[in-house]
Amino acid sequence: MSPIGGNRGVLARALALREQGRPFALALVTDTEGSTYRKPGALALVADDGERFGAISGGCPEPALDALAREVLASDRIGVAVFDTRGEDDLVFGSGSGCRGRMRVLAWPITSAPRPLFDALVAAHAAGVALELALVVDAGDAGRGLAWRADDDHFGGEDALAESLRTAPDGLHTWEDTTFARLRIAPSPRLLLLGAGPEAPMLLQLARTLGWFTDVADHRPALLDPLRLGDADSRHESRPAAFLSTLAQAPDAALVMTHLASTDLEALGALAQAAVPYVGLLGPPGRRDELLAQLPPRQRDALRPRLHAPVGLPLGGEGPEAIALAIAADLQRHFNTRR
Repeated sequence: MSPIGGNRGVLARALALREQGRPFALALVTDTEGSTYRKPGALALVADDGERFGAISGGCPEPALDALAREVLASDRIGVAVFDTRGEDDLVFGSGSGCRGRMRVLAWPITSAPRPLFDALVAAHAAGVALELALVVDAGDAGRGLAWRADDDHFGGEDALAESLRTAPDGLHTWEDTTFARLRIAPSPRLLLLGAGPEAPMLLQLARTLGWFTDVADHRPALLDPLRLGDADSRHESRPAAFLSTLAQAPDAALVMTHLASTDLEALGALAQAAVPYVGLLGPPGRRDELLAQLPPRQRDALRPRLHAPVGLPLGGEGPEAIALAIAADLQRHFNTRR
């Protein structure tokens, strides 16, 4: 099984450390300027024994992150650090990265004691919704602020500050001489594979490494071997329409890749009626056109704005591994463009 990457991997490791009773510092990038390796919402952690999971840079500021983690664990107080590599002196006397950017990082000591922000982050991630944040970044009072889920329509109420920050764009804002960073921690994307053909194992490995959640549905039990699809979060022996009808929440993307024309047609018909933002269809343009021609006009019209067919970026190459890479690349572009 491949390691889990992205914020999903950081949170999974954080929960494991907390269950073991091991203290750690959870680091969050709150705001950036210029060219930086990570952007607001990125997470990393440093455990009490120095173990680091996740990254906030390409490597140079990581020792400073370790020092920040030691500081917050020793003091049991939220810490803040700014990494600024925009000046010429930094290239010679500083980190030497040459990135020409500024990044602010807040770090929370996480122990067995309640940490409302951490708990809210874990809950939002599990529910598949974004966590909205407005956090004080001034050194004397860093980390104080507001957190609410993106699906909470009632947050704010009569509080003028809360209402102002709720509607503010991402970035830095000042309220009565206090600087807040407004940012969003997006949930990990959820990907559905309708078909477990030859591209599925490599595609699932890439998805897990990128920190996505994945489900696979196929009516052919031989293709659902857990040794073959070990990187999937769930496997279901089911036809496309039947499986889609059981979902309480639509995935962020669905891929139609059964390699069977009749089953792909069934999947497209069901997806035409589902609120899935990205629908990918495997196969050449001619096959796409033949399948679409068999759908009722209303279903074709519902699919076309969301349909990516042939699915994947034109990277070149052939075979299941190259196809899986092309699909993962296009999904990565799509997920981050939406955000």
